[in-house]
Amino acid sequence: MKWLALCALMALLHMACQSSNAKKMPDMKPVDTSITAQNAFMDVFTDSATVLAFVQRQKLTEQDSIYIISFYKQRNYQLAWYDSSGVAEQAYNFINLYRSYQSSTQDSSLLQPDFDALANQLYNDSLPQLLSQSEKVQADLLLTRHFFRYAERAYAADAQINLRELDWFIPKRKTDPVAFLDTVVASGGKDITTLLPVHPLFEGLRKALLQYTALAKAHAWAPIAFAKKKYQLGDSAVDISSIKQRLIWLGDLAAADTGHVFTPALQKAILQFQQRMGLAADGVAGKGFLEAINLPLEERIKQIRINMERARWIPKPGNGKYVVVNIPEFMLRAFDSGQLQLQMNVVVGKPANNTVIFNGNMQYVVLAPYWNVPYSIVKNEMGRTAAYFSKRNMEVVGKYSDGLPMVRQKPGPNNSLGRVKFLFPNSYSIYLHDTPSKSLFEQNKRAFSHGCIRVAKPRDLALWALAGNKEWTAEKIDSGMSGSKEITITLQQKIPVFIGYFTCWTDANGLLHFRNDIYGHDKKLGDHLFAAAK
Repeated sequence: MKWLALCALMALLHMACQSSNAKKMPDMKPVDTSITAQNAFMDVFTDSATVLAFVQRQKLTEQDSIYIISFYKQRNYQLAWYDSSGVAEQAYNFINLYRSYQSSTQDSSLLQPDFDALANQLYNDSLPQLLSQSEKVQADLLLTRHFFRYAERAYAADAQINLRELDWFIPKRKTDPVAFLDTVVASGGKDITTLLPVHPLFEGLRKALLQYTALAKAHAWAPIAFAKKKYQLGDSAVDISSIKQRLIWLGDLAAADTGHVFTPALQKAILQFQQRMGLAADGVAGKGFLEAINLPLEERIKQIRINMERARWIPKPGNGKYVVVNIPEFMLRAFDSGQLQLQMNVVVGKPANNTVIFNGNMQYVVLAPYWNVPYSIVKNEMGRTAAYFSKRNMEVVGKYSDGLPMVRQKPGPNNSLGRVKFLFPNSYSIYLHDTPSKSLFEQNKRAFSHGCIRVAKPRDLALWALAGNKEWTAEKIDSGMSGSKEITITLQQKIPVFIGYFTCWTDANGLLHFRNDIYGHDKKLGDHLFAAAK
């Protein structure tokens, strides 16, 4: 019987490898023969024939079949969800995780009658503990099968979405559901949300989705109409009562006060709401505030779902230093081993000159840089006279094939790149740099550049990037930045840079933030995700 099962297994693997339309199959894990009934964490076992029969009976895809076979094979066929005392703790933790996800997303594609019946019995403690060995094995296989379905649906990127068509050039995160299940089983499912094979951003958005779905069911979100242009501290009006009620529902106003008076508590709540929405934070209920608070919850729910999908694409935070730029937020954050160390406003590309979504590795810090003026700017935005170039500290260094001058701006206080730039070589000619136009960082919406990213605290970023390089002290960096000679410093270790696009996220305090879709990327992704609902 085992020989027949082995033959069938080999046939299955051969078919998977030969299928020209199949996705790349996961590697089969070797059998861990050191696991025996005497030393196994779980002391109940099955065998290859039983696993293969289950896979065939369930009519699974090649990929799902290999996940299950590989998982049990590498465990030398010990069960994952049962031990000699009955149902193991990780089974309950998985069911709780699954139900929480199902409740927040209402994902009907995960519903499966045989699993749901088993989950109900386990959850209600109505499944007999004195099951036969065969019944335990079948229940274990069913839990494993559904775990992989859940992991694929909840955390894997939608295979139908072509990221390049959406102008997203950060490679998709690779998933390993077998390794994920190994970790869950080994930990007993304790603190399971910390084990999820997805960026923490995803779980924050999933909780927000649950909150907003509940709000949409519980409350009508009829537009609030102001009787005057704005309300501020000390005002009294019926409209103020509506504002308070809505901010209570959203969690910005803690006090159960729905009176008509604009109180200091309401001002504080409006400030928090404005900060969460990326509005000018003045504590006044004006036009921008009204537009944001009146946006239908259904639109916010779509926005959360769109960004949940993006969160499936990105890798979990790694060790060491890395930089993250969120384009719609106009913000840069620098981390070391997941800990935030530096944060600053940035200016990104105008809608006509989108900053590209991609990742790279910072390799160089350039002090007192030249600015090699792009051809398009020379052609469309610059004068041609010697006086024009001299006034701007520019020089002609050659000619293009059409006769236009090649121009660069010399180092100095008015150089368009400021005193320092940060290079992570890429095919998009995008980098981080200083700027003499400091006032733009005070603007609420900061999409003004030709595509590169201007940083508000260039000196701080240079000190952070070069920290640990004993040659480059703060004094030497300051001297180089204020000099007239370009200096290129090669970093001792490359620093990953991620330029992403998230229009909603939760912060370290659990507050949900929203931003405008400045480049229209939400709309394009939404057209993919919600096409079936139209």
